[in-house]
Amino acid sequence: MNKIIPLFMTACVAVSLPVAADNFSVERRMAAHGPEVVLRDAAAHTTAVVLPQAGFNCWRFTLAQPGAAPVEFLAGPADPAALATGGSGFGWPILFPFPNRVAKGEFTFGGKTCRFPLRPGMGHAIHGFANTQPWRVTATGTRDGASVTGVTDTDSNPALKQHWPWPCRLTVTYTLNGLTLTMTAVAENLGKEPMPFGFGIHPYHPLPLTAAGSRAACEIKVPCQEQMELTPDCIPTGKRLPATTWRDFRALGTNTLDDVFTTTTVEANGSACVLRDPAAQWEVTMRADAAFRHWVVYAPGKRSVVCFEPYTCVTDAFNLYARGVSDTGFATLAPGQPWRGTVTMSVRQTSPTREK
Repeated sequence: MNKIIPLFMTACVAVSLPVAADNFSVERRMAAHGPEVVLRDAAAHTTAVVLPQAGFNCWRFTLAQPGAAPVEFLAGPADPAALATGGSGFGWPILFPFPNRVAKGEFTFGGKTCRFPLRPGMGHAIHGFANTQPWRVTATGTRDGASVTGVTDTDSNPALKQHWPWPCRLTVTYTLNGLTLTMTAVAENLGKEPMPFGFGIHPYHPLPLTAAGSRAACEIKVPCQEQMELTPDCIPTGKRLPATTWRDFRALGTNTLDDVFTTTTVEANGSACVLRDPAAQWEVTMRADAAFRHWVVYAPGKRSVVCFEPYTCVTDAFNLYARGVSDTGFATLAPGQPWRGTVTMSVRQTSPTREK
């Protein structure tokens, strides 16, 4: 089972008093690893914790009902040092201006060839330049839930400015309301010419959700009809394959996944991947609006987690587009025309007996 960092390990000193409206409150505090913004819904007994200096990662979403053991719906880092530095290995990492891999760390668009740092041991660039950088907190609120807004841009983000030749800004708001945590993202092209871009998130859910269950018994469902054929290092070849295995709930068993799903079934309120832990009697739904047409599902063998990753484009979409591969989600952002997307994680308790 993957390692969850308990709350008592984050020795904190409050630096401002909570500001509450009804049952919602927001607290900015200093922990041993750096500043945190804590969102609370007292009526629902839920808490979310965001790390502004570590990629604006929401690293905890906790339910702590009186008389019951807390349930963690996001997995903490395997190495606690990551709480100070960020990264894509825990919590709710933000992937911008591209999600997943760029083959060999290079692509060309509009006459510009971009070369990115390669992940050691991988040979490709991965997950953009937002999840390891400090963000600015620009707003907090308690009107429609406990919320915090953060911003990163090419003026304040050294990695983004160094490696991404298009001036841009990304604004993200987390809102906690009841058993629901919502993220709204807005990407803006601050330059004078079209900018290619992709956006995604990489939330980690622990398996199982409580000690009563097991990874093998946890069930997942993925709303996609096809998946991309991948090379051994997870780069799409451009060919699509049928994806029927996970369209209905199925136990993970010993299966491992690092798959790129496409041809998503999008309904009026978007599409959703679902995790169900029968022993814990909890269900986690990750729902993305219609701005996200692709999913990556990651369930490694060496760590007991599952990640439902909604993407605007598939892995290596920039290079697939240059090769003429269609329907990859490749998009450009025009100056002065922001892109907006919303992802919601909701949890609910299920019945101990249910129909298959």
